[in-house]
Amino acid sequence: MKTIPLWAESVNMQRNELIKIIVTEIEKLQLEHPVRVGVSGITASGKSTLAQEIALEIVSRGYPCIKASIDDFHHPKKVRYSEALSLAHAYYKNAHDYDALIERLLKPLGKGGSLIYQTQSLDLETDIPVNPEPQVASINTILVVDGTFLFKEKLNDYWDFRIFVETDFEIALKRGIQRDQARLGGELSTEKRYLERYHKASKMYINDCHPISKAQVIVNNNDINFPELIKIS
Repeated sequence: MKTIPLWAESVNMQRNELIKIIVTEIEKLQLEHPVRVGVSGITASGKSTLAQEIALEIVSRGYPCIKASIDDFHHPKKVRYSEALSLAHAYYKNAHDYDALIERLLKPLGKGGSLIYQTQSLDLETDIPVNPEPQVASINTILVVDGTFLFKEKLNDYWDFRIFVETDFEIALKRGIQRDQARLGGELSTEKRYLERYHKASKMYINDCHPISKAQVIVNNNDINFPELIKIS
């Protein structure tokens, strides 16, 4: 009979405790290739911060760790902002280059992979494709990737461990405005961008792909200091 941890049903805890529990779960995976961890969630849910904290804890335990982001695998602007699609549909369908992510990073670190990988295909600031020097991973490496749409059908089978960061849209919107308003032209412009592009696309992702049902762990991140951890499988 499978033993269910005491925190399985839903427990709020301090962040450092939550991170340690998640990494302990990842440690239990015994694979013949690097463990590939996907951290997904709506825009401004806190997934990038959580992924970075997980990566730091992994390193502190003596494992080599690759920290990567879907943001380094974007399509060029001319594809991301297709005139034939609404802002939200263009972002949902065309923002990221999944083929590059698979071929450069996920497949090489998977079963039978070469272990030779790259963590970028496009410089988002300059909108210029890049071809960084390939690196070589060891078998005990743990890869941690953050991104909004990581559990889409095309990518889902490439993850060995899935984490979904669940945050209310209203809370994520406030965080996003605070974080991005200097970059996106002010508070009102940022709010509009989130409502019409990022969060509308995130709702498409949740409705189409049901990412919560695919995750081994859900982290409710409404309270950053005391997040809620849910173990679902």
